[in-house]
Amino acid sequence: MNSVCGKLSALAVLLSGAVSASGVAAQEIKIGVVLPLSGALSGYGQPSQKGLELIQSLTPTLKNGDTIKLIIIDDKSDKVEAANAMQRLVSSDKVDAVIGEVTSTNTLSMTKIADDTQTPLVSPTATNDRVTRNHPYVSRVCFSDSFQGVVGANLASRDLKAKTAAIIFDSSNDYSVGLAKAFRNQFKKNGGEIPIEVQAPTGSKDFKAQLASVKSHNVDMIYMPIYYTEGALVAVQAKQMGLQKPVVGGDGLAADQVFFDVGKDAVNGYMTTDYYSPNAKEQTPAGEAFIKAWEAKYKQPTHTWGAMSADAYNVIVNAMNQCSNPKDRVCVNDKIRATKDFQGVTGTLTLNNGDAVRSAVINEVQDGKLAFKTVVNP
Repeated sequence: MNSVCGKLSALAVLLSGAVSASGVAAQEIKIGVVLPLSGALSGYGQPSQKGLELIQSLTPTLKNGDTIKLIIIDDKSDKVEAANAMQRLVSSDKVDAVIGEVTSTNTLSMTKIADDTQTPLVSPTATNDRVTRNHPYVSRVCFSDSFQGVVGANLASRDLKAKTAAIIFDSSNDYSVGLAKAFRNQFKKNGGEIPIEVQAPTGSKDFKAQLASVKSHNVDMIYMPIYYTEGALVAVQAKQMGLQKPVVGGDGLAADQVFFDVGKDAVNGYMTTDYYSPNAKEQTPAGEAFIKAWEAKYKQPTHTWGAMSADAYNVIVNAMNQCSNPKDRVCVNDKIRATKDFQGVTGTLTLNNGDAVRSAVINEVQDGKLAFKTVVNP
């Protein structure tokens, strides 16, 4: 008799573990993820994946006991692959929300599918203004280029006292174009002049002709909203040519170790506008816990893009916790876009029409790594 009672008791425990606080059986929540895990942009995708896997291990369930499953797809740094991945996630995998992508061009290829299928899409780091514009199911936890470019221009005008600037950008890249436009408008509004703009197309390796043109104009500073591989090559070639001017870039410039490995001492002093710094003295409780867990798991400094991806996850989970049915995508999307004063890993997050209203961080390259410089509030 005691044996039977023991078995029944054990069964009751097992069953209770599969039932949430509301008395409904726990279900599986599926969050799709689209990242560039291979290809030219993998330096953004791989740390983002690390951040997502870490935050999922720290918060594996919703408050009601529902388990969270990540379905991660590599888009191979290609916008067509990104769109295909989004379509697969909503059509075949039947996900409840999607995190991705981390670059603007690839995210833009996914936005229509998100809207058409009413699937909440949250990007960690796609900054182009068009990512969320007229896309009711697309949000982001990063600021937009129109804010980031203004911060860069004000840094150039007020801190660097620059009167003239050159812009080195890639006209085929949505991110680069958006940042260049925002910087250009604000720098001119500040009274500055931009006598020279040159191209640094993604995939190019020789920038000597462009840099010679920049050097001939003897500008006070250079604004460089391009990615890390080309950015490092530009830095090395500029130093070889004796072109030594203050350089300000966007969040993507120094986001991969390639920038430091290739650029070496040529990138020292380069400044970037960024979302967050694990080196800042003030961190949220969630930030402190994440940094500690990251360093314990990966044995390396916390990566900004990993932290931003964790916050994309956090914002979705926070929204789902507010819906009676976390699989109600309309409710989840509404709650995502209503996020206010949420204490995330990277700071306090408030969303307005899908855009994060948040501070910007200025980082500076010192001795082969990014060092926290200051915070600029919106």
